[in-house]
Amino acid sequence: MKKSILSIILAVAALTATAQEIKMNETSINDYLPLLKAKGYSVFSFDTKEFKDALVEPVIMEYVKGEEPRNALEISWTVSMGEKLLIGFAPSDNDSTVIFNFQFTESIHIDSRLLLKPIEVPGQPEERDYKYEPRPFKLVAPFEKEKIIPLVLYASYWYEAETGAYRFCGDGSIKPDLSSDVVKETPHFYVLGIRLK
Repeated sequence: MKKSILSIILAVAALTATAQEIKMNETSINDYLPLLKAKGYSVFSFDTKEFKDALVEPVIMEYVKGEEPRNALEISWTVSMGEKLLIGFAPSDNDSTVIFNFQFTESIHIDSRLLLKPIEVPGQPEERDYKYEPRPFKLVAPFEKEKIIPLVLYASYWYEAETGAYRFCGDGSIKPDLSSDVVKETPHFYVLGIRLK
């Protein structure tokens, strides 16, 4: 009798121990980040307290494999730096452009569109897929006046014939001299940064 009571107690204890529960959490803004990234939204935040009130020029350089780089911003103006610089990207109303944003202070920002190029698939000229991804640059001090400080790379995927797939692999952050593997492979990219005046 004692053995059967002990067996029942142990069985109940085992069931109680294995009973698991799932509880609802309060959703935070961080929970939305993977969803926003999947839809093409991304933002990079830079601490610029040491450059507060310094004059800087936003810079966007476009690189196409086999061509000379060009200034894609098409305007030249200087702004006073705040304590934080945000560079962000958002999808536009079509596949061939992306919206970018420089936020220097709460009241000083610029935004416009970057033109994208379709990934070329050999033997399939009708293929028109646009796939791009941003990567931050490694920040290497000291920063000199009148030289571009690269902050974010916005680059195209590339087609890999061996696997028959689009790729954008490696390099979580990009070297300022553009020697990273991603830069060597991508056919088209933009460098977004600033120039200290």
